[in-house]
Amino acid sequence: MNIAAHIYNIGIKVIACMALAICLSGCQDRHDPYFINGNTYGGNPGNRVPASNDRRVVLMYQAGYNSLSDCLRDDLNDVINGWLPNGGMKDNVLLVYTHQPARDGQYNVKTTPYLLRLSAGAGGTARIDTLITYPKSSISSSAEQLNKVLTYVVDNFPAKSYGMTFASHSTGYLPAGFYGRSDSYVYKQKRAGAMGSRPSQPGPVPYYEPYQDPSLPRVRSIGQDQQGTTGGYVSYEIDIRDFAEAIPVKLDFILFDACLMGGAEVAYELREKCDRLGFSQAEVLAEGLDYTRITPHLLGGSEADLESICNDYFIHYDSQTDPFSRSATISLIDCSRLEPLAQTCREIFSNNRNGLASITPYRVQRYYRSGHHWFYDLESIIMNAGASDDEMAALHEALDNCVLYKGHTPEFMCEFEIKTFSGFSMYLPCNGNKELDKYYRTLKWNQATGLVE
Repeated sequence: MNIAAHIYNIGIKVIACMALAICLSGCQDRHDPYFINGNTYGGNPGNRVPASNDRRVVLMYQAGYNSLSDCLRDDLNDVINGWLPNGGMKDNVLLVYTHQPARDGQYNVKTTPYLLRLSAGAGGTARIDTLITYPKSSISSSAEQLNKVLTYVVDNFPAKSYGMTFASHSTGYLPAGFYGRSDSYVYKQKRAGAMGSRPSQPGPVPYYEPYQDPSLPRVRSIGQDQQGTTGGYVSYEIDIRDFAEAIPVKLDFILFDACLMGGAEVAYELREKCDRLGFSQAEVLAEGLDYTRITPHLLGGSEADLESICNDYFIHYDSQTDPFSRSATISLIDCSRLEPLAQTCREIFSNNRNGLASITPYRVQRYYRSGHHWFYDLESIIMNAGASDDEMAALHEALDNCVLYKGHTPEFMCEFEIKTFSGFSMYLPCNGNKELDKYYRTLKWNQATGLVE
């Protein structure tokens, strides 16, 4: 089944049915009727009944209005053609938010984002229920849109727990626009309370596509919506602080299928928004997670088996024979145990100020390529700062308590070896940027640890 063609056909039928069924204003949802495989059915898309509180809901959020659109389309097809939960009132629920250009690279023609429910239909076929069509003006890589989608999910699908996978480009904790233009970035302090009661939709930043050797595997280079035409592209990106604020309910988990999200900064910013967090410290090859096997791990049992998802990811890449494709880092974090790690790091940072300031960067385990030196291994930084044996023992205890799973290949795209792997990346201030330091001080990890004074 070609999901792009399916979504296009749904869009045509939705327009034809609007005059007969229900008028939509903005992103109003279709409470009755709603659309299933392009046909009109009466019913409540969320099955609002008390018994449904026993089920679990997973949202796969695809911010694919960018150069990853073809990969995310393949991911969705893999999910559709794989195991799906039943669609009854008490059954677990799989939802997909997807937004992609009509054609790969065609960013000047706006398209409709969709919220879909996927379930097992008759004869083992996939049943695709279109719950909402959002306005073409929607920016999927915005805190505002993420909040709208998650709020709808929580309001319309009562459940005992909610989880989310997030797939797009990303640049970890870095502020919008910094990754591509770090030399010209100027920090502008965010006005206190500027977001109000709901996340805002920030303006675009200049878009810069880092050079990628076409002979190498592509990577998933938080969120990105690319807009405009060649020579005039701009990019919408989500600040990690806004990403956290956009989440309206505590989630069971978040899995990031996106580059460079595996930092202590990201984890600590989201520690009150989810119980478990899965992410990669280095980049993620464009193929991403194993979507042929992911749904039974997410919804097939009594709880999400995130360790198996992480292990599938690691094994898939570690088994590649091509040295460039044998490239992966991943870890799974218990967010409830991050506070002791922060307290331990705060003490170590305070005791080793001179050591932190005099680190030789090339001796520290890195996770970046192409000179984007904002991602180093947390443990390696502390070792190179001259921490004592007792301090290293305290660090290892804190890490062991909160890192549930970690895996890495021996090298990454033949550019650097991975010899130290703590399960977290972190900023290295002595090889940093003064403007980035200003922004970094606003992050909760820095406020808890005092890494940047």
